[in-house]
Amino acid sequence: MDTGPHATHKKWPVKRIILFSFIVLLSLTGIYIYRNFNRILSDALLNSFNSSVISDVYELKFENLRVNFFEGNIRVFNVSVLPREKPLNDYPYINSSFSLKTENLLLESVEIRTLLKENRLVLHKILIAKPEIEFQLHGTRHILLPFKDTTAVANAKKDAPKRAIQSFGLKEFQLTEGAFHSINSNKMREFKIKDLTLTVHDLMLHENLSSYLASFNEVTLSIGKSDGKLKNGPVKHLGFENFNLGIDSLHVNLSVDTLTYQFQNFQTNLSDLDIQTKDSLFHIAMKSFDLSYRDKSIVLKEVSFKPNVSHAVIQNKFQFQHTEVSGRIGKLIFKTVNFDSLIYREKLFVEEIELENSKAVLFKDKTKPMDSTRFPVYLGQTIRAIKMPLLIKKIKATNVELDNTERKPDSTLANVKITKAKLEVYNLTNLYPNEKLEMYADAYINGKVRFTTRLAFSYVKPQFSFDGTLDKFDLTNLNELIQAYTPAKINKGISDEISFSGLAENTNSTGTMKFLYHDLEVDLELEDKAKWKSAIIAFTANTVLHDQNPISPDSPPRKVRFQIERDMNKGFVNVIIKSVLNGLKETMIMSKENRKNYHDDKRKLKEENKKDP
Repeated sequence: MDTGPHATHKKWPVKRIILFSFIVLLSLTGIYIYRNFNRILSDALLNSFNSSVISDVYELKFENLRVNFFEGNIRVFNVSVLPREKPLNDYPYINSSFSLKTENLLLESVEIRTLLKENRLVLHKILIAKPEIEFQLHGTRHILLPFKDTTAVANAKKDAPKRAIQSFGLKEFQLTEGAFHSINSNKMREFKIKDLTLTVHDLMLHENLSSYLASFNEVTLSIGKSDGKLKNGPVKHLGFENFNLGIDSLHVNLSVDTLTYQFQNFQTNLSDLDIQTKDSLFHIAMKSFDLSYRDKSIVLKEVSFKPNVSHAVIQNKFQFQHTEVSGRIGKLIFKTVNFDSLIYREKLFVEEIELENSKAVLFKDKTKPMDSTRFPVYLGQTIRAIKMPLLIKKIKATNVELDNTERKPDSTLANVKITKAKLEVYNLTNLYPNEKLEMYADAYINGKVRFTTRLAFSYVKPQFSFDGTLDKFDLTNLNELIQAYTPAKINKGISDEISFSGLAENTNSTGTMKFLYHDLEVDLELEDKAKWKSAIIAFTANTVLHDQNPISPDSPPRKVRFQIERDMNKGFVNVIIKSVLNGLKETMIMSKENRKNYHDDKRKLKEENKKDP
């Protein structure tokens, strides 16, 4: 082969040169047309937005776009929708605004011809990735968009009126990995949200005179983490994670002053709720929350309400005696909840509420004075005074604990614990005054003494009935409780039966008690107890404390009547405790009336024994 300097080179055929030139020219023409078409589409997209009344208030900007002719998809880059510094027209009812920024926005299945010819955006799907969304909310109702009405626009141009939204449809809207920031100046609240995802299927939007109508086939919302600061109200911090919301067949009607909506089903759940009260004294936490409209249920798990500070710090906030409450609930279930009545009519109807593994902790400082102007009412009147109509047919609680601690006037502490309690409540309502609020309890005092009790509160009168029993137990098991409140100690003794019943009126309580016991020995530790000395000596003068009831096999048991005057500054629990203590006292050291009744019982028994062969 000749490779020398004088070798001849093979020339391209003319046809190949023409073909290559044509391809280059076609490519350059295609690039020019594509770029020009992108510019035309960009102008059309902006014109579509600017032809709407929304553009009077908001401004759309983006850097460039790319179009897929075969699929009809348009990808828009560095998009922002921001409120105008000065609206083009005056809408005085608009008091709030929003903004959106995203690096990537995809419009799928766009009718490009409609967009170019009519400046109308018709498409099937919108996808927004990693947007930054911000809301500035003012006023009691937040109006962000102009409405189609006859009074809104003061400076509309008659020669070029802008198009109202009228109708807009979308197969799917999807927003992923969004960041959300909301500031509510009226309520002084600020929320920040991370990992926001929103999906909407089959959106239809219609604009009527002074209102927007929107319908959605399915809406799902999820939040990875939320953090809120609240300057106004009882809560200063609210946070949660993994929030999910799903709604089926949602229909919304929004006007300037009204928002109405309907749906077929919704469900929501969240985890790790964290709330700090405004004064930072208490911390509220919840492990999980699940709500299902279709199942008519709400389930809360591991709910707690605990103080962040000592009892002394909390009690210093109150001039008078105050019961400090804290505690936890392992599981709380609302069954057969009427959500329609709650949402549309603000009425609470629940078939049953269940509580599992609950504990309440109470603390009161009795070194403080009692508030003589406070007059607690009974539960029937408390519930009837609730403004929201409500009916809860049954409440059932299992494995309940109550820990009550009081700082006595001498600054020593007295503690009582109720454990392994079962509680049932029926007819908690303010709709049926002729019904009664009934409560049943089965529990243990300090884990050793089992008791059962029943209460029935009237909704009409400040009145309730009560009765109860205590199983057989060793009386020395009550020493911890007795010595917390009295200078006495039980050295030995067995309680065979305690049963009582009574009726509490607004100012007093009366009833009967049967207290059967044997081998009772009480030690009164009266050293340095001058007040107790005088009271007990005066009370026990001319009486004998019997060590058993009945005093002999052929004697009737002492069944006594008791009567107490209510301390009007205390509630129903104090009435029950005073009634029971008075009944026990009357059994061991009877009053004149009870002694008379007992002698009558002895006489009747003696006469009956004579009749027997």
